This record gives sequence, structure tokens and C-alpha cells, in this order.
Amino acid sequence: MITQLKYVIILLAFVETLQAQEIHFSQISNNQILINPSTAGNFDGTLRFGGNYRSQGASLSVPYITYSAWGEFRLEPKSLNHSAIGLGISLFNDKAGDGGLQTTSGYLTASFIKGFNQENTLQASLGFSVGVINRSINFSKLFFDNQWNGTVFDPDVASGEPYSSNSVFSPDFNFGGCVSWAIDEKIFTTFGAALHHINRPKLTFYESESRIENKLVFHGLVQVKISEQLQIVPGFYYSTQQNVNEMLVGSNLLIVQDNLKFITGLWYRFERDVIPHAGIVVNDFIVEFSYDINVSKLHIATNYRGGMEISIIKTISLKQNRTRCYGF
Repeated sequence: MITQLKYVIILLAFVETLQAQEIHFSQISNNQILINPSTAGNFDGTLRFGGNYRSQGASLSVPYITYSAWGEFRLEPKSLNHSAIGLGISLFNDKAGDGGLQTTSGYLTASFIKGFNQENTLQASLGFSVGVINRSINFSKLFFDNQWNGTVFDPDVASGEPYSSNSVFSPDFNFGGCVSWAIDEKIFTTFGAALHHINRPKLTFYESESRIENKLVFHGLVQVKISEQLQIVPGFYYSTQQNVNEMLVGSNLLIVQDNLKFITGLWYRFERDVIPHAGIVVNDFIVEFSYDINVSKLHIATNYRGGMEISIIKTISLKQNRTRCYGF
């Protein structure tokens, strides 16, 4: 009975992970362009690029592996007084479960950034992204009820599943806005909102109208310079999609020592994870690590193990500006 109960709990854990599997990160400040297209070009610098690796669910079975890579460029034409244009490109890949279910997407992003005062300390930006999503699966790795011969699942028996393809494509459109305000030399704030999957992409292997529903995202960060050696960065992230909600709150602490900045922090994903952060910033190069400690009711199955995440970001600056949504 205990063994059967454990398997039920594990199955429920997979369901919870699957619900959150669509572009799901813990390091929200290191994946901005994927969270909100209006953040493209909103940073201190000219060119910024980075990547992210995430693994979760390894304590249960085959881990869910996520990769992202992106780059963004900031243009400041002289004809656009106190304004700028942000351009970006991003790639995303997620592999889940025994069936080799993969989601791969690529986006082109553009934003317009408008300053509202002489110092460019108050700004707003609007952005959109256009991309393609591919979803594929290896059905030969899966077993279905028709293949049960009374003793075991027989892979030589036809599954009877009416799927039309094992690889499907769909266009995808996203839109967002962001407002940032450098209140003074010590306090910088940014708040944004984005709507993902405006066209509700159809991604199903069967002849049905199953679609990815709209996803609404809200996020914000406040960067406070306490002293020359200490900065605190509290923030939040909230998303809702087809009655599935995710809320993330927490704060990072930056300790400045000469040309180095050390990152430490603690975040909480409501009813799911406690997430410690650690990292380093040197010469506009960021390396940050976080780990999701699962504290939900499913911790019996996960043994508190959630997922690890690593981000690497490099910024190249031809000149400094204060027209960003967030940055170290």
C-alpha cells in the first residue's frame, strides 16, 4: 500500500511539473527578454547576450531539461531624441519525460524605448516578439492501454492512437510594456507586464483544436544602493495561464568589493519552492546559480529536491546610459 501511494504521489508531482513547464525560470532578472519583449535593449550597455540551463524533476525520473540562449542590441539614432530601439533574438528548448517530448522555439524581438525627461531617468518601453514554436515527441518510447496484453505492455502491438504527426509547428506572437524610473542615484525601479501567445498557437499531435492559451505576466524589481559596498534588489514575478498561477517573490543582495560583485539571495515560489541564489559579477560578466528546494506537499516524493539553474550573461558597453529595465 505504501509503495502504491508513493507512485500516486510521484504521478501528481509530474502533473505539477508539466503544468509549469512552459518557459519556467527561477532567475527572472536573467531571462528578461523571454519574460517580456519590451525589455529588449533596456540595459546599461550596447550589446548583451546570455544563456541559461535548468534541470528539474531528476529526483522523480527522467529530468526536465531546459536551455535558453539570447542576445539583444541597443540602437540610439540621433534622430530619436531621448529614445532608443532594442532588437533581440532568443532560442528556447525544453525536453521532458520518457517520450522525448521537446518544445523548441525561436523569436525575433523589437522594442521602442522613450525617455520623458532630460536625464532619461524616467522611461517607458513597448515591445513585441514574433516566433515559431515546434513541439515533437517520440511515440515509440511510450506505452498505451491498447498495448497491454494482460501481463506486460507489448511494443509490437499497435497503440491505436490517432495522432497525425510527431512534430508540429505554429507561429507565436507576444507583446509587453515596461516602465523604469531612476528615482535618484540610490534607487532604481522597474515594472512590466506582458501577454504571451496572443494568437493561441495550435500545437497538438492529434486532430483537435487544442491550443496554448494566453499567458499574462507581471514583474517588478527595485534596486537600492545602501552603501558603496552593498545593494539590495527585491522583486516579484506573477503569471497566470488557464487557471494555473505562479507567484515568485524574493530579493538578491549585492556585495561590492573593488571590481567584483557577489550575489546572494533568497526567493520563494508560492506553495512550491524556496530558492537560494549565489553568483558573481566581474567585468560586466555575470554567472549566477540557483536551486529550487521543493517544499510543497509533494516533498514526500521529491525529498525536497527541485531543480538547479545556471545563467551566464555578458554585457558590452560602448557608452553608459540609464535607460534600462534592470541590471547589475
